[in-house]
Amino acid sequence: MNHVRTALIVLLMVGLTLFSVANNSFVPVNLGFQQFDVWLPLLVLASFALGFLPVWLRLSADRMLLKRKVTKLEASLGKTETELAQAKVELLRPPAAQSVPTPAPPPGT
Repeated sequence: MNHVRTALIVLLMVGLTLFSVANNSFVPVNLGFQQFDVWLPLLVLASFALGFLPVWLRLSADRMLLKRKVTKLEASLGKTETELAQAKVELLRPPAAQSVPTPAPPPGT
């Protein structure tokens, strides 16, 4: 899986480099109160980052919550396994030898 991820990152970087070389120009960006001339590849990267950030934050929060839940469930499982091991020991322990009480002699003897 790491090889696929690395290959995709390399392809993305090569594509971005080719895009930057082919579109080496400045474009006007109007923010309403001021107009800027921005290098086109920088504008594309900034737009990508602004779109990616909310998704990344959501996924990171979900991952954090799931890790917390897994940790809690693993602790509960460990406790249950310990209790189960103790119950098995109790069930497999032979019963204690009970002494048979001797009957009391009849009265008056």
